Amino acid sequence: MSTLTAQAPVAAGEAKGPAKKQERTKHRRGGRTDDTGARYFLVKTSGTDKMELGEEASTESEAMVTAFRTGGSFAVVTEWKTNADLSNSLPVIKKEAVRKERK
Repeated sequence: MSTLTAQAPVAAGEAKGPAKKQERTKHRRGGRTDDTGARYFLVKTSGTDKMELGEEASTESEAMVTAFRTGGSFAVVTEWKTNADLSNSLPVIKKEAVRKERK
């Protein structure tokens, strides 16, 4: 069962209720924004069939926007290193993403 309560009219300039709390967003500073270790590069246009990497973008969003503005494209590069797991009777080669911290 609900009950009704009378509310006094609000005068001009008064707050209508409790102030809303501002939501805080966390921004990462430095380092990568994803766990894949991916790096984003603009692709240089050239007459050959070879792909040349141009300027590196700090995030995928930045690469997308810059490529859109210039009418070009961008590439996503991941770097891997290999390790041999010799714990079993058969060796297994595993890959591990290389993560480099940004300056």
